[in-house]
Amino acid sequence: MSPGCGDCGRGFCQHFTQRIIAERFSSSSGARRTTVQDKKKRAAECYRRGLEAMNKSNWNLAIEMFGVAVKFVPDNLTYRQLLRQTTKKKYNDNKKGAGTMGQMKLISVRGKLKKAKAKEEWEQVCALAEEGLLINPWDAQLNVELAEACKLLDRGEIARMAYRDACEASPKDKAVHVAFAELLEDRGEYSDAVGVWRRIQQIDPQDMTARKRITDIEFKKTTERGGYSDAADTRDVMVGKGAPTAGESVAPGESVETDLRHAIRKSPEVVENYLKLAAVQKKNKRLKQAHETLKTAVEVSGGDPNVREQLEDVELDLMRFNLSVAREKADASENEALRKQAAEMANELRNREIEILNARVERYPMNMALKYQLGTLLMQLQKWPQAIELLQRASQDPRLKTKALVSLGKCFIYDKKLPLAKSQLERAIPDLDFNVLPDTFKEAHYLLARVSEELKDLPTAEKHYGEVLVVDYGYRDSRERLESIQTGGSGE
Repeated sequence: MSPGCGDCGRGFCQHFTQRIIAERFSSSSGARRTTVQDKKKRAAECYRRGLEAMNKSNWNLAIEMFGVAVKFVPDNLTYRQLLRQTTKKKYNDNKKGAGTMGQMKLISVRGKLKKAKAKEEWEQVCALAEEGLLINPWDAQLNVELAEACKLLDRGEIARMAYRDACEASPKDKAVHVAFAELLEDRGEYSDAVGVWRRIQQIDPQDMTARKRITDIEFKKTTERGGYSDAADTRDVMVGKGAPTAGESVAPGESVETDLRHAIRKSPEVVENYLKLAAVQKKNKRLKQAHETLKTAVEVSGGDPNVREQLEDVELDLMRFNLSVAREKADASENEALRKQAAEMANELRNREIEILNARVERYPMNMALKYQLGTLLMQLQKWPQAIELLQRASQDPRLKTKALVSLGKCFIYDKKLPLAKSQLERAIPDLDFNVLPDTFKEAHYLLARVSEELKDLPTAEKHYGEVLVVDYGYRDSRERLESIQTGGSGE
């Protein structure tokens, strides 16, 4: 049930919003200290209320709710996107915002913003930029101010959104596009960065810098250490400058491996030769030898973290191989002791993966793929709050959004927060294509139907059971549950 307002008796109104803001920003000695978890909980409630208001085209209330959510959790991309979207809806997408009186208010906002920048009060800059964007969400300069402040506050996703909006609002502004391209490159989003540099070439065909930057980025995509930008999992990562290509040899001889061993004996201090040798050994499925070679490489490099990460990747591959062998033995013999041993090895592998990913998430805070991997592993341990936080961040990456939202829906189901689960699944489903991700498509529709059924939203449940049955008539108990709803029974 929605909380009732003591001022007017309605389930939700402006008084409720004001009360939330007062609790959040009160500085009186008697005010209860708001924890990070409290803020996220309240932001989620405002988010839900905002969605309800959006569905009713109540733009003012939706803006108010999403605005409060942004103040509670300023690094949440979804809240910002919805705030901007509803503000534009309020002005009927007129591309200019409020009328003359509203625009007059921007003069005061810009003056305050300029003073805040001079004092390097970046949180205040963000707040003032948002205040101005409520008047004109298409204002390019305000979006730039927001982006620059968010960069300094390590809110990369928000900065990305603001620069993109600034570029759309001012498509001929070369300086804004350059700033956006540089941010994308810093975030490792090389393909998108190249796209922006190409737009810069169209803005200024004489700009030779743009052409050079495109060449540099394309080179970096193939040679940069770490290679995390496009890695699907830890096994895809090739760390170390000068990693070899197939058949590469540093000197003539009987084989690549023999040549590399000769090079190591000749120059034992050159780390790249160890990395090349390990890559050849790994390619030939000799993981133990690759692991030993990389242990030596770590020592020779003085503990270089990039080299250590390559050692960790091979360590995980070796653990996976040993686990697969153990499982095959257990399945073949049906021996309970072997099954128990395989289960223990699986737990050890998962724990080691979590340990490694925790370190990499800290080292590469802008890499959403790592957050997604870690979040899905934590789901296996039923650590719902930690998994939810990581998956929420991962969902801000367009490449991971759909899978992350489905995983978030599952987390909220297991954490017994069904309205939040419903919201996440509803956000995921429009982007799901059965021909691309058939299993995820069926699971998402089925889960949304089950949650809707539990929340007594039977029309929605019926719709999504139907979506499942259209593509897979025997999927789980979808048919039985749909028939039960249609005949007035219960799917329980």
